[in-house]
Formats: sequence, C-alpha cells, structure tokens
Amino acid sequence: MKTNLSPILALLTVLTLVGCHRGAQNSFTADGTISGAEGQVLYLEATSADEPAILDSVTLGKDGRFSFQSEARSYPLFFRLRLGEEFIPFAADSLTHLSVTADGKHLFASYRFTKAEPYNEAIREISHLRWATDQKIEAFADTYPERRMTIQEAQQHIDSLSAELKEVLTSRFIYKDPKSPAAYFALLQTYKGADAYFSLTDPRDARTFAAVATAYDTYYPQAPYTALLKQYALTALANQRASQRAVHPDSTLASKQVIVDYPELSLKDKSGKVVSLTETASRGPVLLSFTSYSSEWSPALVAQLRAFHEAHPEITIYEVSLDRDSYFWKNATRTLPWISVNDPEGTSITTYNVQQLPSFFSIRGSELKRLTSPQDMTK
Repeated sequence: MKTNLSPILALLTVLTLVGCHRGAQNSFTADGTISGAEGQVLYLEATSADEPAILDSVTLGKDGRFSFQSEARSYPLFFRLRLGEEFIPFAADSLTHLSVTADGKHLFASYRFTKAEPYNEAIREISHLRWATDQKIEAFADTYPERRMTIQEAQQHIDSLSAELKEVLTSRFIYKDPKSPAAYFALLQTYKGADAYFSLTDPRDARTFAAVATAYDTYYPQAPYTALLKQYALTALANQRASQRAVHPDSTLASKQVIVDYPELSLKDKSGKVVSLTETASRGPVLLSFTSYSSEWSPALVAQLRAFHEAHPEITIYEVSLDRDSYFWKNATRTLPWISVNDPEGTSITTYNVQQLPSFFSIRGSELKRLTSPQDMTK
C-alpha cells in the first residue's frame, strides 16, 4: 500500500455538492433514529476531497429521530451522516429513501439500515471491511519493532493485509457489478483517510480502475466525476503498460494484452455449448443484443438483425434471449446465423442494467457503449 493519495482524492472533489432543497421533486430522503445522543448535532454532508460540505443539520431530541431531504440527481452521488467524529457513508440518487438506526455512542460500529438499496448495504459492508483492515495494520505497526522484523519485512506484511482487502473488494463488489455505487466506493477506500488501497501507480490495479471507469462512462456519462474517473483509469493503464515494457522491453506480449472492462457473460447456446462474450469480443467487434423471442416485436427485430448481419459480416452478433421456455427459444433460433444464447433467469440484464427490450450494446476491444439501435454501431 505505497501510493500517492492526491489523484484519488482529486477524483472526489468533482462530486456535486448538493445543496439542501426541501420539497424538491428530484430529492432523496435520509431518516431514522440515533439513540443515546440527545442534544448532539447530526450533520448531513456531501463528500468532497478535503472538507465535506455540510448540507443540513439537526439537534437530536430524546427520541433520536431525524429526517433530511436534499437535492439529488438521476446518477448516484455520495454523502454521509456525521455525529461528532464518526459518520455513516451512503450513496443516493433521486429515488433513494434511506432509513437508519444507530447507537450515538458507537455510531459507525452500530449503524444498521432498516430501509436501503442493496448498494448501500454493500457500502456498509465495504466500510466495515476496510475499518477492520485499518485496525490490523495499525495494531501491527504499533508492535512490529518488538517482532525484530526489518522495515522491508514489515512492509511486506502490511502489503499482504492490503492485498487481502483488495481481493475481497474486487471479487465481491467491483467486478461483480462495476456500475454500482458500491464499486466506485470500494475503489476509493483509504487507510484511515490517508493512503489509498487502490493505486494509480500499481500495475495490478489498472484493470480495476478501467472496469469502473468503463461502466460509469456507459451508465452514468452525465455524472460530474465520470470524466475524471476515465482520465485516472487511462493513467493507471499507461502506468501498467510502462511497467510491462520495463520488465519485457523486447516482448510484444504486453502490448497485445487486452484489458476487458465490461462484465463477462458465459451462457449456453442452442447446442448446449457455453459461449464466452469476452472470448467472442477478442476476435473482433461485437453487437450485444438482449431480446425475447416470445415478444410480438421479435420477428421484426430478427429481420433487422439478418439485414445487419448480411451488411456487416465483420461484426459478430451475440444475442441474449430472456425467454424462460427453452424449447421455444431453441426452435425460434435454429436457423439464425449469429450467436444466440439463453438466460432464463435474467441475471445478465441486471449486470448490464437493461431497462427495456430489445437493448443493444457495442463492444470494440475493451470499449462498451450503449446503443439505441444496431445501426448506431456503424456510424
């Protein structure tokens, strides 16, 4: 965990400092009960790099109840409830209604959500995992001189603790759903508000930055922090490639490595063969299509895709069917000249945030873009 924190903190400076706007149509609500804190002031703050911006505050009564309402956007922004030196982090958009309970004497350790989106539950878990790692590192740093370890050995042990946390954060929260506010939140975790766990200068973290940046560019392009997130992802990838060239100056392997920044899909086609989206995209551009053959508009879409396939044979169509009737799906796709796979459980539409059918995406290299129609891929 040897990193310069300033680029990561700079990323947070562009979070919109949302002003208090009671009664606004595009607003979120955060309410709940904090016991044992009568007479103390609870603050609602927007998260920024150096100093969080206070949006609202309330002096807690004997019952500990509070309710804040503040302006929100269609994309997630990041906030916290602060009591003294402890705080509760969360994300919110214009649909958020968050309810929390906590003990004012141990706010961070005790808080629970009685109403929250899954990503805020994930943010809570991430916060506590990071806090536990902070404690391990701090305890080791206080005692390592007694262990007769060299500074290098001590640094290796601290790095191993950091690596364990990063492995959990990447596997459970970032790569699982890189567009989630929890993925963004996990990416920006720091040791006691200082050194960042994920570093722009660590070649191993480049793919992590790229995954989140690509997802946010696809799903939240209007968010104020997306452009800087993309910039830092490019910086991380450039640092990774420079490191690879330093290790393999005469090798072309590093330059040919493909960094996949979109969620993988591995689904069965009509013959029962599992077809990997990542492997398919490694061979050339892909039109990713989500459909349902039982829908009344399906024949027209099939005709449209046939024409697209004939006009652009260099583009592979990877079509995901959401039909639950596998026999119907196999029968409907038996003569189609493109890849057709079935996802009867619909997990893929959650991964790709598909709001309606049909939906289309373009994949070129590691770049994922949402399309309004297949023809947009050739413009």
